Amino acid sequence: LSGKGGDPVIELQTNFGGGKTHSMLALYHLFSGRSPGELQGSDIILDEFEEKQLPIARRAVLVGTAISPAQPQTKEDGTVVNTMWGDLAWQLMGKEGYAMVEQSDKEGVSPGSDILVDLFKRCTSTLILIDEWVAYLRQFHDGQKMSGGTLESNLSFAQALTEAAKAVSDTLVVATLPESDIEIGGSHGQTVLDQLKNVFGRIESPWRPASVEESFEIVRRRLFQPLDADKFTLRDTVVKGFGKLYSDQPQEFPASCRESEYERRIEHSYPIHPELFDRLYEDWSS
Repeated sequence: LSGKGGDPVIELQTNFGGGKTHSMLALYHLFSGRSPGELQGSDIILDEFEEKQLPIARRAVLVGTAISPAQPQTKEDGTVVNTMWGDLAWQLMGKEGYAMVEQSDKEGVSPGSDILVDLFKRCTSTLILIDEWVAYLRQFHDGQKMSGGTLESNLSFAQALTEAAKAVSDTLVVATLPESDIEIGGSHGQTVLDQLKNVFGRIESPWRPASVEESFEIVRRRLFQPLDADKFTLRDTVVKGFGKLYSDQPQEFPASCRESEYERRIEHSYPIHPELFDRLYEDWSS
């Protein structure tokens, strides 16, 4: 966003409790124009990149479950937008931005990367956050045209968007694509996801906000308060108790339970047993 390099298109890949929403919220606020002193942790980012202040970006947020491809939106200034690209342009530059894609928006066809490049250059610094994209696209069926365009025109927009972001040095697109069957939404959703990944995946860089181990910490912190000083002894007693149980009954438990690394996992996930997390990640989440 400062025009000094980096990945122009990022796909957030998340585990259960992996921090997708928090990452997007953090990005939205980081580049809002607030002073670094108001945003905890931003000083660490500035130090890392040897910057004195964060760039102020024009921001657009597109959430697939919040908009309907069959229902035009009337904005507060009276502008009527039909498509994702119409909404994007209006969020970035109001009526002036919408005017650049108005014809494409009304006809439901992708504006193409050249127009988007021009739009982003006028914005100076641009941050685009897209969530639940597949939930929006799976409402289109082959050949079906709605006010939001067609499935084909939306996939063309996805390609134009990534190419424009790559061409403009201070533009960043961050999107989430689902991984679980529940989020994908059936066979049609899977087909749409495959098509979107084929288009979006040509340029995007996959980022994982939190590893599985880090996700243990995230979930634990959401459910429990930090341990008081007098509780650490209790935790260590529990950890050693499980360690002794597994070493005394090797035939009853997997060999990995007797390794020191497993005791470390029990300690870090306490008071939740790591086996529960394994079942969540390895079985339930997929």
